[in-house]
Amino acid sequence: MKNYNTTVEDCICYSFKHFFFPLSFFIVSIVSSQNTKFTIDNSFPYYVNAQTLGKTPIGGDTIYVNSDRTKPLRFQSIVGNVTNPIVIINKNGQVKIDDSQSWGAIVFENSKYIKISGAGHPNFKYGFLLSANMCGLAFAELSSDCEAEFIKVSHYGFFGIYAKKDYGGNPPNPIPIFNNLIIHDCFIENATEGMYLGETKSPGMEFKHVKVYNNIVKNTGREAIQIANMVEDIQVYNNTLLNSGLDGEIYQTNILQIGDNSEANVYNNILSGAPGHGIINFGKGNCHFYNNYIEATLGIFSDNRLFSVANDSISINNNYFLASQSSEVIKNMNEINYLSVQHNTYNTNIPFYLNQSGNSNNYYVNNNTLTSLPSISFNNPNENDYSLSQSNPTEYLNLGAPGGPEYFNVIPDPIRVSITSDMVIDSVSGGSLQSPSLLFDEQNISPISGLHPTSNSWKPFWNMNKAPYHVIIDLKEERHLAEIHLHDMNDMSNFTVEYGNSSNWNTLFVEPCNSYNTWKKHPIDITTRYLRFSMYDNVFAAVNEIAIYEYPLVISSSSQIQTTKKVKSSPEKNTFESQNIQLYFNPINKKAMVKFPNTLFGINNIKILDALGNRIYAKKTLIDVNNQTFDISKLNLQLKSSFYIFLTEHESGSIKTIKFFNK
Repeated sequence: MKNYNTTVEDCICYSFKHFFFPLSFFIVSIVSSQNTKFTIDNSFPYYVNAQTLGKTPIGGDTIYVNSDRTKPLRFQSIVGNVTNPIVIINKNGQVKIDDSQSWGAIVFENSKYIKISGAGHPNFKYGFLLSANMCGLAFAELSSDCEAEFIKVSHYGFFGIYAKKDYGGNPPNPIPIFNNLIIHDCFIENATEGMYLGETKSPGMEFKHVKVYNNIVKNTGREAIQIANMVEDIQVYNNTLLNSGLDGEIYQTNILQIGDNSEANVYNNILSGAPGHGIINFGKGNCHFYNNYIEATLGIFSDNRLFSVANDSISINNNYFLASQSSEVIKNMNEINYLSVQHNTYNTNIPFYLNQSGNSNNYYVNNNTLTSLPSISFNNPNENDYSLSQSNPTEYLNLGAPGGPEYFNVIPDPIRVSITSDMVIDSVSGGSLQSPSLLFDEQNISPISGLHPTSNSWKPFWNMNKAPYHVIIDLKEERHLAEIHLHDMNDMSNFTVEYGNSSNWNTLFVEPCNSYNTWKKHPIDITTRYLRFSMYDNVFAAVNEIAIYEYPLVISSSSQIQTTKKVKSSPEKNTFESQNIQLYFNPINKKAMVKFPNTLFGINNIKILDALGNRIYAKKTLIDVNNQTFDISKLNLQLKSSFYIFLTEHESGSIKTIKFFNK
């Protein structure tokens, strides 16, 4: 994330994560501007590695992919660290990679602690739009600790998103581990396999600490999501999976497959439309399916496989089954694992449970109800908006992915760039009579405040007759500039503003300086690192202050990639140790509570900002064991229907942030 040398609020950029109805939340971290920023444009080579980048990227670095990039990319051995992933993010718009000759549109090989984010431009929900011959996005070879967000794959290739290394059932010893695979807020359509995560044949590379959530997958030839060899802490939740198995391939007509040697918690998903089952489970045990909506499928099928563990149970509880197309809703052929089937609701008048395992002592079926159930409804599926309409019953409203439009007409408010003395380069031979630093010595005065700077103007030289004169501003990195304001003191001469570099300066505008004591606003829309202010005719262009504004880059560093340590797990609820603040919404009493971890006990400077970063609440608050939660709903802020940012800065300097949506 860019460091604008402004307030923490100015630095906040965000991504969207679905949470309990009707809120969304996110967590943001600030990355130092000392980290390296790389840019990939359409002329950049196919391979992205230390050699082609010219430097080995390290944790906290950012690799921007410019919107003019249309060629595929293969990242090789890009490695961050456990607290600071290397972020790959779109820039200046949506990156559209469409290459029917390439195996994959974007592939990561042997990469670790990386995050690819499509949250780089506010006009696009999915900043990467990928299509290739076989795969949209791949985490291949011995990659690990990888996160993907806001990626859209729209192609008829085989894989949408792929993560694995194939060993053909004969992996090396010790077995390679892929830790911390996180895939969220992505959209996949028309691929043969939506997500192919883990090698189907067991044993194979093992996956631990996996989260797949908030994704939309539709119109797939085979499964929407298939996982295998996922052995520890696997969460699949709040996904919307529609119309799978369209190719009619035998054994490949289901929506979600939990493969051999896997455990999984699968909850809050919408699974609709398949000639096969909504869920087919071959997991080893410790597989729990709850609060899922399953419509127009054969229901759920469960069987054991090579790695089934007798003491690891399976549960199918509190799900909704609509329009089941089989002779039963749940079919069990697993004679090894104990199966609990309770509190489910279904609307098709057929037998609910069929046991064909040959074992009549390893299951418990209780309190499953045949009743009328309404079909789920979305706001605008014709426009790929699969957010739930308010006409749905309350019990459906926490299901599925957040949805929402793919494209926005959003222009963020520009923020002021802080210019420090080391950014001002005097290009006058022998130095200026009155330093060009005077152009930036009253930055506390805003052009819209009605106040005026009073310091002297920049005066280049003693005899003042050797024009042209120049001062260069090094912004330290490329910035998307929106406005330049000049404070005119009326000496009736031209003041020229340029951008580019030492070999190619381009004129942005020429200010005639024909008004007295007046701020002059010049809208611009360029991305540059260097500006040049010039007097070409004479030195009598009396400008005594300049304000430069840029559009903030929308970047998410929302999920620091690290091992999640599980404390307690049950089929109904999962609790994790957390170093982050957490937001909970209670739909009964409409309370929105932020819970603080023990690590943030002490004085916290709590702020609430609107979506543009404007502060609407600020107060220092003591957080301790007796006062561990903060009730947003008690503030009476009269919030509009919009996104808001909850920010807390601990007395230690630690900053945590959550984004929520107020309806």
